[in-house]
Amino acid sequence: MESAAASALLKSVMGRLFMALEKEYSKHKGLAQETHSLQQDLRMIAAAMDDQLRVLGRNDARNAVARLHTEEMLDLSHDIEDCVDRFLHRLTCNNHKRGSGSNGAGPGASSMVRRMAHELSKVQSRSSFAEEIQKLKRRIREAHQRVMDIKSIVDVIAGGQPTTGAMSSSATAPCRNTCNPVGIGEPVEELLSLLDEVEGEPEQMRVISVVGFGGLGKTTLARAVYDSPGAKGKFSHRAWVTIGTSPERDSGILHALLQQVLPKDAIGVDGQHDLEALLKEYLKDKRYLIVMDDINMEQWSIIRSTFVDNGTSSRIILTTTIQSVANMCSHGNGYVYKMNTLGEEDSKTLTFPGFRSPELEQGSESLLGKCDGLPLALVSVSDYLKSSSEPTGELCAKLCRNLGSHLKERDGHYSFSELRKVLLDSYDSFSGYALSCLLYLGIFPNNRPLKKKVVIRRWLAEGYARSDSLRREEDIADENFSKLIDQNIVQPVDTRNNSEVKTCKTHGIMHEFLLNKSLSQIFIAKSSRDHPRLGINTNARHLSVHAGELTESVESDEELSRVRSLTIFGDAGHAICYVRKCKLIRVLDLQECNDLDDEHLKYICKLWHLKYLSFGSNISELPRSIEGLHCLETLDLRRTEKKFLPIEAIMLPHLAHLFGKFMLHRDDVNSVNKMTKLQKFFSSKKSNLQTLAGFITDESKGFLQHIGHMKKLRKVKIWFKHVAGSSNYIADLSQAIQEFTKAPIDRDIDRSLSLDSEECPENFLSSLDLKTCSEGSKYALRSLKLNGELHRLPPFVTLLSSLTELCISSATLTQGHLSALINLNRLLYLKLVAYKLVNFEIKHGAFPSLRRLCFVVKSVTSALPTIEHGALPNLISLQLLCQGLVGLSGIEIKHMKYLKEVTINSGVAIQWEQAAKNHPNRPKILILRKVNPMESEEPERPCAIREQREISVAQTTSLDDGLDSSLNKMRLSKPSSSRLQVFVHPVVITAT
Repeated sequence: MESAAASALLKSVMGRLFMALEKEYSKHKGLAQETHSLQQDLRMIAAAMDDQLRVLGRNDARNAVARLHTEEMLDLSHDIEDCVDRFLHRLTCNNHKRGSGSNGAGPGASSMVRRMAHELSKVQSRSSFAEEIQKLKRRIREAHQRVMDIKSIVDVIAGGQPTTGAMSSSATAPCRNTCNPVGIGEPVEELLSLLDEVEGEPEQMRVISVVGFGGLGKTTLARAVYDSPGAKGKFSHRAWVTIGTSPERDSGILHALLQQVLPKDAIGVDGQHDLEALLKEYLKDKRYLIVMDDINMEQWSIIRSTFVDNGTSSRIILTTTIQSVANMCSHGNGYVYKMNTLGEEDSKTLTFPGFRSPELEQGSESLLGKCDGLPLALVSVSDYLKSSSEPTGELCAKLCRNLGSHLKERDGHYSFSELRKVLLDSYDSFSGYALSCLLYLGIFPNNRPLKKKVVIRRWLAEGYARSDSLRREEDIADENFSKLIDQNIVQPVDTRNNSEVKTCKTHGIMHEFLLNKSLSQIFIAKSSRDHPRLGINTNARHLSVHAGELTESVESDEELSRVRSLTIFGDAGHAICYVRKCKLIRVLDLQECNDLDDEHLKYICKLWHLKYLSFGSNISELPRSIEGLHCLETLDLRRTEKKFLPIEAIMLPHLAHLFGKFMLHRDDVNSVNKMTKLQKFFSSKKSNLQTLAGFITDESKGFLQHIGHMKKLRKVKIWFKHVAGSSNYIADLSQAIQEFTKAPIDRDIDRSLSLDSEECPENFLSSLDLKTCSEGSKYALRSLKLNGELHRLPPFVTLLSSLTELCISSATLTQGHLSALINLNRLLYLKLVAYKLVNFEIKHGAFPSLRRLCFVVKSVTSALPTIEHGALPNLISLQLLCQGLVGLSGIEIKHMKYLKEVTINSGVAIQWEQAAKNHPNRPKILILRKVNPMESEEPERPCAIREQREISVAQTTSLDDGLDSSLNKMRLSKPSSSRLQVFVHPVVITAT
């Protein structure tokens, strides 16, 4: 009776409370529209300000005011994002907790109280959110007014006239260190050789593009070639035009050309058409050399039609910092020459042209490392040291610590003024989220390669690939990364099978500039061994700990309210304990963390907003509480020793990419209820899993039985475990592969499959086969990797007509294996790894679409592949990583008219270099040599070494996981004390 009375009273009170809540809610129901309006205001004002500020600067580059405005807009956009996320977190997270914590209790007083508390909490959150929105709108209006006030002042000073840049057409190129250039001897010889025609080839005009990051010495190199006796003797007419970076009207560029090419008394015609006709007429029967320094695509499109092939072996040399410009200008029969940084000895020569001592060299080691062989940076350092009466190693160490401050727009030493301009030009070409992507590079150490896909996944998790357009965020992130490569800010270190960048490295001095920028804007807070407290600010957006400790004491959660990522390299100290205070953190990268343990996971598994998580080797057991990571999209366990995975990890609703080498937990596999639950999860299409790379399979089906239900799955990697006496194992595997590869007949689906049977008996892979595909469907894969003993290829390979990438690794490969591939007409990349080849001949007409072919043959006595004339008509890259390669070994490359690069062993370099000189394309010869493992600083990591014969970086590459692990097996019977190392010019590519 008392219970009923209490219940009636509660309902009465609740009714009045909910009426009040409903009235309050009506005031705030427009918050979604307010949020959208706020974000739209920010975008519109930022765009308008950019338009207004651009005219205040020169050459389309942002001036100091515009740069500060861009940084303010970026900070505002981050604060808006934080505001929205905090609001959504309070609502959705509370609701998530309420739903999961009810424990199935029925309705009653306690549940009504909880609902009331939740509704009150939502109202309070809405009120707080509305206040924050109004504050942010005031900040936007204030930012707008500040810029308008500054614009008015500048207009008064400038008389209301915007300043414009002028294009130089001087006959002398402005470049530093032209009196005694260092390290350009071989590049000059190579460019001079490109001025000649290949014997037997017709005379024709060629465009030679010299490309590279600003300050590499492109102008110096072009000037050395232009002034060389060889160039003067070959060309009756020469001209040098410094184009500059400002877009001029068409006639301005043509006038600049005319002033240098034509006699002065011949210029007197106005109008673009007349100028172009005059140039064509004058050049039509002459053999000329024209250098156009610092050109962009717009300028080249204006003047390109002026240069008609007149059959006189004329040459045009262009310099540019943009790779796509170089590719476009030299498309066809031209040549792209990519500048390299200087080696260690040349760097010392340029930095210390006079006094040298052991103390100075040792003290300057880190400083030269930051300069990273960039001539302009080295000259700037040299000029700075010359301003001191006694340069010492201690002075170099001090400069190294403070180098970033000298790269600022203001207050830096005058010796670095030209270097600052080059770095700012690159920085100013980015804005919005693309600028965030650029600054983001400062998080990572610059002494090791950086994986492209890791960077892109982190950008996506951070929200740095958003757009108003309908394009996918993945495409936008890839486009931003491509821009970094295109502008040579980021250099490729290792490329994938399809020529896409796999690992990369930021230019050393650019990395220092970006890190300093990020620290000053509190975009990044960093702690390192060299600078244990440098830039540490717990209000920063990204925390990065490099083998050091965060020594600050964090008193409140608000101090870490802006943190969106924590990245740890080396020992974490107690920094990992701060992660529980980072309520909105999205990225937690602990792959390089040495002292992480299972105890720390209790903090991590409560981070509801976390989207990217990677662990190091110390984690042994993944707890079931990982189900608390509701928003997790990427889970990387490749560095862990973990072998078993709980189903709670697989059932995360947003998980898209799962990396490691594991099996489902035995308790889960043996539980009928859990396996049924997992099957329902996949069947209901709640799973977002796209990458599963990968899992181990044996007689317990585990993942195998669920592959067909993972509808979004695009990439799978499987390690097969030998099971004796299991008759159904092969059938289960074949069924799983069949379900994964099946697709509608009218669709090409981007799917990749990697199968590793190293632990299985011979011919295990060969026994896999698929049933005949049902009507209206086909078996479709883009990429396939097979690793194991193969007596013959699995029959299903020949059914994969849409295959574009194929990698096969086996102890022996024969003509039979090759013949089975003959109908794969769409194949673009083929990689074959074996201890020996038997009767391996690529015949005329084979592989008509193939662009890249790689052979890795370990046996010195193995027969080498034979390539008939007319085979591989579209080949671009040929890798012959064969121990038994002697000279050209009967392989003729001249008929491969599109060939651009050949990778071979160092012992036969001379013969192949000569063959390249006789090829119309002058393909690059990339050198492979053996090195002792002790030469590598970290046996499992790339090691940068300088090679004196050419200005290039040597990259020690480890074997691809899974695909080439058979080579490890081969070493047991044929031991080798050396590793493979690739020397590339201009970039490194994976050899094995």
